[in-house]
Amino acid sequence: MAKFYFQLNKKISSQAVQDILEERGHQIEQKQGILLKAEETDSLGYAAYKLEVTRSEVKISYGTKIGFFRGLGALLANVKAIGAEEEWQAESAGCKGVHGAMYDCSRNGVLKKESIKKRIRQQALLGLERLLLYTEDTYRIEEYPYFGALRGRYTKEEIQECDSYARLFGIEMVPCVQTLAHLRTALRWPAMMEYRDDEDILIAEEEKTYQLIDAMLRSLSEMYSSKKMHLGMDEAFYLGYGNYRKKHGAPNQGELIKRHLDKVMELCEKYGIEPMIWSDMFFVSAGKGDYYAVPADYEWPDAEKPNSDITLVYWDYEGHDKNRYGRMARLHKKLTDKVCFAGGAWIWNGIAPNYAKAMDATKAALAGVGEAGVTDTFLTLWLDNGAETPMMTGLPMLAFYSKCIYGEDREEAEMEACMNMLAGESWSDLLLLDSFDHIEGTGEHNETFANPSKTIFYQDPLLGIFDSQFGQMGLTSHYTKLSEQLAEAKERAGEMKPLYQYYEILANIDAAKCTLGSRIQTAYLQKDRKTLTQLCETELPKLADMTKELRLLREMLWHTEYKPNGYEVLDIRFSGVETRLLSAARRLQGWLDGTISAIEELEEEKLLYLPKDMPGRKVPSCNLWESIVSPSNIKGV
Repeated sequence: MAKFYFQLNKKISSQAVQDILEERGHQIEQKQGILLKAEETDSLGYAAYKLEVTRSEVKISYGTKIGFFRGLGALLANVKAIGAEEEWQAESAGCKGVHGAMYDCSRNGVLKKESIKKRIRQQALLGLERLLLYTEDTYRIEEYPYFGALRGRYTKEEIQECDSYARLFGIEMVPCVQTLAHLRTALRWPAMMEYRDDEDILIAEEEKTYQLIDAMLRSLSEMYSSKKMHLGMDEAFYLGYGNYRKKHGAPNQGELIKRHLDKVMELCEKYGIEPMIWSDMFFVSAGKGDYYAVPADYEWPDAEKPNSDITLVYWDYEGHDKNRYGRMARLHKKLTDKVCFAGGAWIWNGIAPNYAKAMDATKAALAGVGEAGVTDTFLTLWLDNGAETPMMTGLPMLAFYSKCIYGEDREEAEMEACMNMLAGESWSDLLLLDSFDHIEGTGEHNETFANPSKTIFYQDPLLGIFDSQFGQMGLTSHYTKLSEQLAEAKERAGEMKPLYQYYEILANIDAAKCTLGSRIQTAYLQKDRKTLTQLCETELPKLADMTKELRLLREMLWHTEYKPNGYEVLDIRFSGVETRLLSAARRLQGWLDGTISAIEELEEEKLLYLPKDMPGRKVPSCNLWESIVSPSNIKGV
């Protein structure tokens, strides 16, 4: 590794540069080693840089602060050339618009301060200037103690510390919150019942609701230095049909959300906030219930159009055709000139990331919205259904997204250099994780977001909902091979070695569990006592031990990234898998011993989850744990 000393201007923080270099093993000395210089110049545009490297000196010329750090990233991606005999140069013209990433801190995983700072450094090196924290109720509002209670919510001091750190790198931290729907965890408390339209949505046109929103905006304004604020307002499908309807009658949803938004806009003006919102509630009615089905020639009634001061965020994670993205972007521009696009990293579909889908959708999306003149974008890293996939698995998609934004080479050698620069890890090794769900029958890019690794892992050994679907697909060899590949990758890994170990064990469990239920039922119906004995005395206890090991690794990975709150959910889920394996062993042993006369649950035919005559998907996509773990009721009454 190299030794550096600095000659920086006032706009570039020596602490920020030192943090990046030391994190990657380089040393900082007093006037020893390679001189790192920063030069601001008006000749370079937004996020552009020019590198001039000799054996003893590196000069990074830049137009904006984020351009300097992009240049530093380019330097570190060519680390072997630092201090070499040859002189060399590199430059980038930058890009249009402002780009960034949004991190979900509301689906149980609340990033620690150290995790946020790490992502700030990584985003700076990638040239991603905006960092959004998605916090539904995971931030503190002093006069509302139940809001985010026991959820690991951020204090003002925590956010202010991260916000100040981000500014050192030229990164703007933006709160991404909710002021209408997606507030289920806040509204669950009896003390919050008076704010409910239904279990997920605030009741509109009630003074107490706007007092709460006022307190939200005031608290957030005190935490973040940015005047920009993402106010959510998406997927409020039942707006007005709960307690609001009891009081006011059936609503016109389009007009009701417009009136609610106008009231929130008054509060934004009070605090000097520049608001953005998800756009779907302005499209669902026009598309007859489908956000993405609005005709290209549709015109909105004036009474349903949003205030022109609001930025509409068009979110779309599923499409693979750039024409869809272009059509939707142009429709958004009929409503406002302020449009931002949000794509998806696809780390939320189960236990493993779906890179193939995410990369292909990202390419199509950025091409489509770009042709329509939408230049501001960000990549979402959601953590649906309990943050099962570690946030760190999103790093390859951040790198890929950045390469797309800046029109840079995405060949394997370039991506390897980029990933090594960001995390000291291998690009191709990390892409192995895509194989958990991208199996035969899921298409070139897993377009229908199948997630067999999650359904196989969680399904019950005796009452497996997916047994008939996966039992004959030959997945044992697929997951066995994947576990071997991950074991090899683990030996090459750096800080992410525990991540590879975790996924190696998961692959071995899935290799066994994909046929486990079918094997148990077949052996029972055939009265194959030898196989049943082997299962209950050896295989099931071994699988339970492996699941325990997996759980302990997941716990360690969780505490590396997140506050402790929320891990209890995964602890319960993983422990449930372990416990049911041992329960199944006891049931089989009971039948073998003659203490029970029949195992009734194995005598009923197990149906295909996806019937053969059903068009579309060949491999199931089932993202909710509560829909996988049992055919019995596990949610609600």
